Amino acid sequence: MSTSSVESKHEIRPPLVLTALVIAVASFQLNATMLAPAIGVMAEELDTDIATIGLSATVFSFVTAVAGLFWPPLSDIIGRKKALVISTGILTLGSLVAMLAVNVPMLMVGRAMQGACGATFALSFLVLREIVDTKRFGRYVGIITAINAGVGGVDTLLGGLIADWIGFRGIFGLTLVLEVLAFFMLIRWTPEVRALKSGRMDWWGIGALTIALVGINLGLTMAFAPGGLASWKTWLAFAVAVAALIGFRIAEGRVAHPLLPIEAITDRGVWGLLLTTFCTLASSFSVLVFVIPALTQDPQSGFGLSSTASALLFLMPYSLLGWASAPFFGSLAPRLGYRLVLRVGLFGSLILTALMVLGVENQMTLALVVFFMGATYSAAASCALNGLGIIYAPASHPGILPGMNSAAFNFGAAVGIGMMSVVIANSPGIDGYRNALILATVLTGLALAFSFVLPGKVSAEEKV
Repeated sequence: MSTSSVESKHEIRPPLVLTALVIAVASFQLNATMLAPAIGVMAEELDTDIATIGLSATVFSFVTAVAGLFWPPLSDIIGRKKALVISTGILTLGSLVAMLAVNVPMLMVGRAMQGACGATFALSFLVLREIVDTKRFGRYVGIITAINAGVGGVDTLLGGLIADWIGFRGIFGLTLVLEVLAFFMLIRWTPEVRALKSGRMDWWGIGALTIALVGINLGLTMAFAPGGLASWKTWLAFAVAVAALIGFRIAEGRVAHPLLPIEAITDRGVWGLLLTTFCTLASSFSVLVFVIPALTQDPQSGFGLSSTASALLFLMPYSLLGWASAPFFGSLAPRLGYRLVLRVGLFGSLILTALMVLGVENQMTLALVVFFMGATYSAAASCALNGLGIIYAPASHPGILPGMNSAAFNFGAAVGIGMMSVVIANSPGIDGYRNALILATVLTGLALAFSFVLPGKVSAEEKV
């Protein structure tokens, strides 16, 4: 039974709450989807290369992952609404910095600040879980998850048009306007939800996990560079990550308010979900928002399309399918089972990613395969992963697992983009993109395998 309390000075109207949350998550997510067709333009305007722009996306995703570790558990104490409002404020300032960026370091700072809003999805689901029934919760999760695929594909097309006509700064300017709107809508319509009457943040635990994430990120990225596995730097990064994880395990057994209770660490619903989420995002998300845009816009090794053409032929169709089908899968999951929907989505993504490897040089074949990823990854798999993050959460600390799952979403994206950037940069011609897609296929297979670790859960209201 939930121990959360809901506070509001006004009558709680779920549709209005949902609207505020949709605008909030959209204003955050558009900084990924709208920028996808602008990769080439960003590289040109900032006098750099596509691989470096890929690293800026890695910075955004990595900070988002770290933010996911502390905002949800902190919101157990200070309240979900306050956490949403503060993080959205930082996002707004970050967009302003990125819009005014005159060089790569300034862009990196802006993107890092934007990443501080990375727990918006998790916080939104935690709010909705408390104010609607389980059936409507599944549908609402589907609606918000649809934002993962963009706003019906219009965002990617608009991003391409803005990039071609105005430049990438116009994209940040548009998201800035939405962020300001979201800020005030959250204040006006969102109720305050608190899970704990008192408690202290486990900053030691967050610090240890952050160090572990840095080590794993650096280790995996360097491992895919030439001679990476033979470099002492690669193994030092992995050693630091292992030491941090051991320190985290020891510390969690000694603090009064652990970030993750000891009994939860061995729970298959916890570690199985986190590994499934990580591998899913490292594969499918990285392919859709980085590999495909880079391939289609690359004038030497790819198709040499403009930002607008890339968005219209590749990004908009899959976004539209994901946007349209996510609410359907969200409504289906409580009835058929969240795990079944997840596995169907991952199996479909595995087949489609493998087909990308075979069709990497055929523009129309690749466009068709990418289109169906909108249903398998953007709708089915993403919706189920988001719902399971709430369902498997420990009742005593409901914000912990959603936060860590949010971190796994974004850490997976950061690691995936980082690894694929290195693979593409170090392989000549089309082989770089083909090798990146092979890596994505392997990671999708691992995600599907980990999904079979997830346990069932007895509930009269929803099927897991």
